[in-house]
Amino acid sequence: MSEPSPRLVTWENGTDLVIELLLARDVETVWNALTDAETAGTWFAPFRLGEETADTGDDGDGPASRPLTFELEDADLDGSVLSCDDYDHVLLELEAFGVLGIRLLPVEGDSGDESLLVFTHTAADVESARGQAADFGPMWDTHLRLFARALGIDIAEATEPELVAAYSDLSLEAADSGDGTDSADADEDEA
Repeated sequence: MSEPSPRLVTWENGTDLVIELLLARDVETVWNALTDAETAGTWFAPFRLGEETADTGDDGDGPASRPLTFELEDADLDGSVLSCDDYDHVLLELEAFGVLGIRLLPVEGDSGDESLLVFTHTAADVESARGQAADFGPMWDTHLRLFARALGIDIAEATEPELVAAYSDLSLEAADSGDGTDSADADEDEA
């Protein structure tokens, strides 16, 4: 049985709420379920994609983006797809939440080919990330559990008080700088 594993990770451009979830399905199966517009309604909300546009900054050059709308029961949630590489990752910016990412990593597991789903919710700093984790972490956790169930994976239920307690007191770690120094032992009291 799989369980979401949340933490806060600080890096050079901010701090992310990171939730990892090991799924006993191959990357292709997980990706197809994740990106199917209609069946997304079973775990989050159906969505529709607009035509790709070029975001232009002051210099007239910028990344391509694609408008995205999740069709919630009582309102639409608008945003855009900032980056997408099939069977690897999708990076979204949603008006109500900011920047969110989902990355899939293939893993050899007990059941054969498995996938590690890595969900991120980016904040500008540690204090903002802690607030977002407390406010939105239980919701993201619940939707990830629903996603696992949509794939036919047995995953434990979690009560709202359990999720609120877990996401209100996450450990903080520093992202590996890649320079050979070990920065994973960040002070948890950093703010």
